[in-house]
Amino acid sequence: MLRSILHILLILILSTPALGQLEPLLDQHQLNGLAINPAYAGSQDALNVGVHTRAQWTGFDGAPRTTTFSAHTPLKNKKVNLGLMVMGDKLGSRKETGFLLSYAYRIPLASGKLALGLAAGISSLTPDMDLIRYADEGDRLLQDPGKRAVLPEFSLGAYYHADKYFVGLSLPLFMSHLSPGGNGDYQSAFRPAEANYLINAGYLFSASENIEILPSILLRMNPASASQVDIHCDVIYAQRFWLGANVRTNGQLSALLQVQINPQFRVGYSYGYELSELSSYQHGSHEVALRYTFRYTLNVISPRYF
Repeated sequence: MLRSILHILLILILSTPALGQLEPLLDQHQLNGLAINPAYAGSQDALNVGVHTRAQWTGFDGAPRTTTFSAHTPLKNKKVNLGLMVMGDKLGSRKETGFLLSYAYRIPLASGKLALGLAAGISSLTPDMDLIRYADEGDRLLQDPGKRAVLPEFSLGAYYHADKYFVGLSLPLFMSHLSPGGNGDYQSAFRPAEANYLINAGYLFSASENIEILPSILLRMNPASASQVDIHCDVIYAQRFWLGANVRTNGQLSALLQVQINPQFRVGYSYGYELSELSSYQHGSHEVALRYTFRYTLNVISPRYF
């Protein structure tokens, strides 16, 4: 029964006149900070490339699938930094792809660096109604599946990091896209009451010579809906092995494992378990992350954590 109800909810989501934002919901967002904050561009002080793929609610038909590719780097003077994000999101019959170019200006401040960032790009919505299972062949939604839409996207952010801590504020993908007539003709506008406001912060503690602890928090606030909090903690051994846990207030608990293969390359995996009734109808969420940092010099003492 619950499976049928959830399937109906997915169809209702797809037929709503509002087009949702593409901001990726990732467990390992520290490996892909550009996905939530354009000011993160260039923060690794070298060319950085990352790939994330996430399969949510595996085993459930029409469940979300998200893939992101990011690349960012400082320019010669180190103050100007550029980034690129490519995002693909699939939910049921809705396929959405986004492209964002980021610009961040970074300056030394106190013991760390402060960056202000802006991103601009487009998102493309492509409906595929052949994937919907239906009982009523005369349904209006099936007769008029909508149009492909290409829409503008913008993000803003600020990011400060030092050796032991970081804090970020961002307004990712803040444009609202509405289709008042429900016919696929969208109107884009900035509506502050519908935007997502993010705060991300963390602090690195040294527990012993080989063990470090990195707790962090990610707060998502939206005036039109309930706030969501990710409470995250990583235990790092010998600067190479990361074991972490993430608790999300929407009812998900995740376990994470990351390995720093060398100072340039890190690979991570996370498994998310639903704490709600949904756990009986799916097999959890799986996320794989890869990040490679191209170093310009060879005298790297240790990899950058954030």
